[in-house]
Amino acid sequence: MTEMTRRAMLGVGAAAMPLIATTVYKAAVPPMLPPSGIPPLAGAGAAELAQPAAQTLQERLDAAIAVAADCLREMNAGGELLVERSDGWIFIGARKRQLEESKPVNWSGPDFYELEQGKKRPVYWIERVDYKSKPGHYYRAVSRWKGRDECKPFCIKADNLRIVRKCTDFAGRLDSDLQA
Repeated sequence: MTEMTRRAMLGVGAAAMPLIATTVYKAAVPPMLPPSGIPPLAGAGAAELAQPAAQTLQERLDAAIAVAADCLREMNAGGELLVERSDGWIFIGARKRQLEESKPVNWSGPDFYELEQGKKRPVYWIERVDYKSKPGHYYRAVSRWKGRDECKPFCIKADNLRIVRKCTDFAGRLDSDLQA
C-alpha cells in the first residue's frame, strides 16, 4: 500500500502553489521574493515599484484575511460574512441571506412541483386524488423522469403538502402534455 502524501490529498492545487504552501505550513520560513534590482515587469524607463514597509507575519496575515473578506463581501452583496480564526486555521465564509419567507404555492392541477421536505427540496409529479369512502382529498406524489416513474407513488395529506414552487421548466418533462 502506498503512503498518502500531502500532495496526493490536496491534489494539483498543492503542487501549483508551493509559495503559499510554504508560508502556510512553514510560517517561520519567509516567502521567496524576487532578487533586488530591476523588477520583473518593469522596463528601462519605468518607475521603480515602492517597496512595502517591513511587516510582521501577523500583520501580513491580517491584511490577507481582510483582502479575502472584502472579495467575498463584493461577490455576495447583501450576504452575511463570517470570519473565524484559531492558532492553526482560518475560516472565511459568506452566507446568502434569504430576504423573506416565500409564500406557499397552491396546487393548481397535475404538474411537477418542488416540495419542502425538511432541508431537502425534491421535485415530484403531484396529482390530487379524492377519497372514495369519505369527503376530502389527498395528494399522490411520484418522482418522474421523462414519463417514467422512478419510485413507488406515495400519499401526502392535504395538511402536510408544502409546495415551494411549480416547476414548469423541469427537465424530466416530456415534450407532449401526456404525463398521466
